[in-house]
Amino acid sequence: MYINDSIIITDDNDLEKLKNLYLNKLSKPKLTSERARLITEAYKESEGQPVLIKRAHALKKILSEMSLYIQPWESIVGNIAPEPVSIPVYPEGAVDFILEQLDSFETREGDKLIVTDDVKQELRKCLPWWKGKTLKEYVLSMTPEDVKRGNDLGFYTYENMLTGGIGHFVPDYEKVLQWGISGIVENIKNKMQMLDLTCINDFQKNVFYRSCLTVCEGIRIYANRYASLAKELADKCDVPAKKEILLQIAKNCERVPEKPAETFWEALQTVWFTHAICYIDSNGYAVTLGRFDQYLYPYYKRDIDQGNITREEAKGMIISFWLKCCDIIKLYSNGASQVFSGFPVSQAPAIGGLTPYGEDATNELSELVLEVEERVKLPQPDLAIFWTNKMKEEFVLKAAKVVIKNNKPKFFNNHKGIQSLIHGGVSPEEARKDWGFVGCVENTVAGKTWGWHNSGFYNIGKCLELALNNGIEIKSDIRLGVASGDPLGFKSFDELLEAFKKQAVGCINKVVQGVHAVELGHRKMWPEVWESIVINDCIEKGCDVHHGGARYNYSGIQAAGLATVVDSLMAIKEFVFKKKEIEMSRLLNAIHNNFEGEEMLRQKLLNKTPKYGNDIDEADQLACDIVSFLCDEVEKYKNMRGGKFIAGFYTNASQVFFGKFVSATPDGRKAGETLSDACSPSHGADIMGETAVLCSVAKLPSEKAVNGMLLNMKFNMDSLNNEDGLEKFSKYIITFMKLGGFHVQFNIIDPQVLIDAQKNPEKYPNLMVRVAAYVALWNQLSKKTQDEIIKRSLYHIG
Repeated sequence: MYINDSIIITDDNDLEKLKNLYLNKLSKPKLTSERARLITEAYKESEGQPVLIKRAHALKKILSEMSLYIQPWESIVGNIAPEPVSIPVYPEGAVDFILEQLDSFETREGDKLIVTDDVKQELRKCLPWWKGKTLKEYVLSMTPEDVKRGNDLGFYTYENMLTGGIGHFVPDYEKVLQWGISGIVENIKNKMQMLDLTCINDFQKNVFYRSCLTVCEGIRIYANRYASLAKELADKCDVPAKKEILLQIAKNCERVPEKPAETFWEALQTVWFTHAICYIDSNGYAVTLGRFDQYLYPYYKRDIDQGNITREEAKGMIISFWLKCCDIIKLYSNGASQVFSGFPVSQAPAIGGLTPYGEDATNELSELVLEVEERVKLPQPDLAIFWTNKMKEEFVLKAAKVVIKNNKPKFFNNHKGIQSLIHGGVSPEEARKDWGFVGCVENTVAGKTWGWHNSGFYNIGKCLELALNNGIEIKSDIRLGVASGDPLGFKSFDELLEAFKKQAVGCINKVVQGVHAVELGHRKMWPEVWESIVINDCIEKGCDVHHGGARYNYSGIQAAGLATVVDSLMAIKEFVFKKKEIEMSRLLNAIHNNFEGEEMLRQKLLNKTPKYGNDIDEADQLACDIVSFLCDEVEKYKNMRGGKFIAGFYTNASQVFFGKFVSATPDGRKAGETLSDACSPSHGADIMGETAVLCSVAKLPSEKAVNGMLLNMKFNMDSLNNEDGLEKFSKYIITFMKLGGFHVQFNIIDPQVLIDAQKNPEKYPNLMVRVAAYVALWNQLSKKTQDEIIKRSLYHIG
């Protein structure tokens, strides 16, 4: 395929061709085996070496030998796999699920892949060597059996980082932009000269520094290989404009990231190399792009002012960068793909926020990024807006116009994020200067945090089930939770609430144990050297991120089913204890029997309970109490890097997965149905409309949820297809932020389209929807996830 001879990919026809190309590949990406082969060879070559050296040697070998490509439309280069939108394999994490499920990846319900016979053959040849050597096996060997059982029964899951790298951080892109690899190497060598190798701590630091130098050499080789490839392609090119671009790509790659970036083009290339190598190394998703319009603006401004580039040329470069983001994709097992449905990668850039002087930080590059996002319309990257009370309403309106077309960007309250970091132990000065987010909605200090931000989910819907059955799981009749009392003997609602909290305490305790096991496994078997180079203060301390090298160290776990629990507790409070209209024995019997023969009771619970999301203070206050309690409980635990556990309230697609394990609940939900999503109201419960939802969610103590909280909303396209509706939608977003809401994101869709797309997927090959804090192709989602999105409340601006 041959695209425009210019770096300016702004022609509508060319861009449409590219979008269709990427969407076609995203609809069924290819699994590849090259990385699996290379790292197997690397580990064999370095057997007996310290694990830091082993990992560094492996990354250098991959960067030195992996297949490279430069597509005709690219001005930014750097791939993670042999072709665009293809998936590498990381056998050091796990091989059991790959070997067991290899033949089912193409036919599983969601996240389908193409796996060729050649790839299957090579994987079946190299993966068996890893048996007994993987991260997963090591972790499970030390995990207590009762912890594993709770994971298997859907009480919680700590498996996100069990088979791959951590991700969920913002690299210090500015460090690489300003220092270059040469400056980083010089700093490392200076540190090494100061070591006393008769001191055991210094001796250990020396091993770490040696591994860093090896990785830096691998990055030099990787960039120089691209320079050579670009020259080779230029020699064969007979189109002058394209030849000139290839020669400039070669010059860029000869200079960066080895040396500090000088131009906007070089800066974008540096950022991409820094970013892509994180994925090549560790497979941890949600390596987040940070404040894109801030750290790149000086390069853009200088080139524009000096006449080196035009605004349209800069836009073309950013479009190329956006397309590169779609090349990154991650393999999940058949089970994990139900929790992380739709191939989430979450490598979001952010625009807006405040300057170091407390002023509105939006600039011309912020505007340009919005224009690019409006044009590209692909699942990645998942753009974010940092709203502040200094932001002009005109900018929010421009962002809202993009949301109508793309379901992006999502919106964050900069002020609430800063408050969260301060609550998490960050100084007010540093929180104001470096607040950012990673992954879905997790607060972080950019470039300084190793957060393990998505290390586990726990099922508070299951906690409620256990509280209503004295710790016994209804389906299996086995003890899964703690003994919290027979609910038939409860004399007050407070006793029931206390029973729920006891189950939550026990659940959190178990998931923390699981996370400890995974973290110990990473420390022992999967140090991340490149990530340690781009996170402060690892080089200064002389240790990698898993040993506490970062300045800030968190471990984030998320509660799933908040509104389900609140509404269920409110139903019991209202009808059992306050009005005494329903006997506890009858309610428990109905739940145990999935409301069979009790449909009138179920309808009463569904329709007459005061529910969260309707600006009803009693229900909303209960939600606040539960959120505050869970945050406090999670923060009691410490991780092995010297940091603490932090609480979050987002679910990805885990509310669908966890729902399968939860019996019927007192809010009228039937057994096996999805739980409520993130901190959004339950489906159909928010009968007072979209403004009441904002009021309820804004009451939540989001500053205590250091790992973030997420609000999903779905609006009917018909109410936003005119200037008046768009203006009201923009003000709706601003109102939520002014009320104190932390985060909101939107699906803007005709609901009948979703229903038709589920029945006739062939008619909608390119339909994209927001699942959680990421956008995915509709046809890649499982039916259960599609059903959950269809059932989300539909709002109208009017």
